[in-house]
Amino acid sequence: MNTQELLSPTTQRSRPVVSFPASQSLQASAPLRADAVSTGLARLDDAICPRSREAEGDFVSQGIPQGHVTEIFGPPGVGKTSLALNIASNALRAGKKVVWIDTGSPLPRLRLRDTLRKSIQECGCSQTVEELVQNLILFRAPSLPHLLALIFHTPSRFPPDSCDLLVIDSASGPFPSYFPNPTELKTRLAQFKSLDKAQVQWLMNRNSNVTSDLANKLTRLAATHHTAVLVINQTRTRIRGQVRATLCPVLAGGGWESSINTRIVLYRDFPTTEEDIPSKIRFAEVMKRSGKMLALRLQENIVPFVIEMDGLRTLDNQPSPPMAAWDSNRAHELTMQRKRKVDEIADSQDEDDSDDDYGWLDGDDASDIEK
Repeated sequence: MNTQELLSPTTQRSRPVVSFPASQSLQASAPLRADAVSTGLARLDDAICPRSREAEGDFVSQGIPQGHVTEIFGPPGVGKTSLALNIASNALRAGKKVVWIDTGSPLPRLRLRDTLRKSIQECGCSQTVEELVQNLILFRAPSLPHLLALIFHTPSRFPPDSCDLLVIDSASGPFPSYFPNPTELKTRLAQFKSLDKAQVQWLMNRNSNVTSDLANKLTRLAATHHTAVLVINQTRTRIRGQVRATLCPVLAGGGWESSINTRIVLYRDFPTTEEDIPSKIRFAEVMKRSGKMLALRLQENIVPFVIEMDGLRTLDNQPSPPMAAWDSNRAHELTMQRKRKVDEIADSQDEDDSDDDYGWLDGDDASDIEK
């Protein structure tokens, strides 16, 4: 049979086309299991992964989801590492493997052992602390090149097989020493008159490009290995163009924002009564869930807790910050904001972070406030 006979309509057999509904295809392509790593705080686990009414009778894993990237950010000393350590201890107690990447601050080994010892006593496990610690693998990345080399050019058996949790403490730590703020970078580049506009623009965009590449690689790593990637993001202060000094995440931008599936912000609040000690009470608020920003600040998404030597403890009787007063006062401040000059607008646009992405300043809904 020649080519023409092979391609002729008489020799081709008609095959029926089978169509499937879009809902059926989506359900078939969905993962069979939605595993998660508990944070150790039941209210925070429920805020991250609330139980639906259809799944009330079924067992659903709650906590930070595996196969996605979860971000924890907040001001210095608020308890970001403590929360990550509590999550790691819960994963170890459940028999899961944990990889901890240290970029500067050492791993608090004594606190980890105390947390594991307390969890063993509460659940009555037969395993010892030494046996649980064997599932923890520690990597040190003291600089940004070390971190990028570890993530982009992964060595053999990284992450190890059946790794359920990967913690980076912190992902933003090495960035400020290599990428200064745009104003400082402009001042440095102005001294080199031999650079053309293309080179200057490339140097100005290096921070956002590296951040986006890192975010994409972490997302791919989490999806391919079905690992819960937990990144700690530090904050920096912004003054120009703001009503007052504002804390903003160090790692930000469109590429970073699209890779984050769950975002948790930690902060302190003013005491509501005279007996409250503001230095001990923290609040963990879920700002992003299942890849979507939460437009409204609800009480069930804010969890008060305290940090102890052997882990975290939820304060069930502690009221959350007053939502209505906070939102009304913040909206009044934004409406009374002065108009910025042209040079201030240009300088503020050069910064790679966006307050709209994080909702740090805008309260409930930024679109309801006239600019």
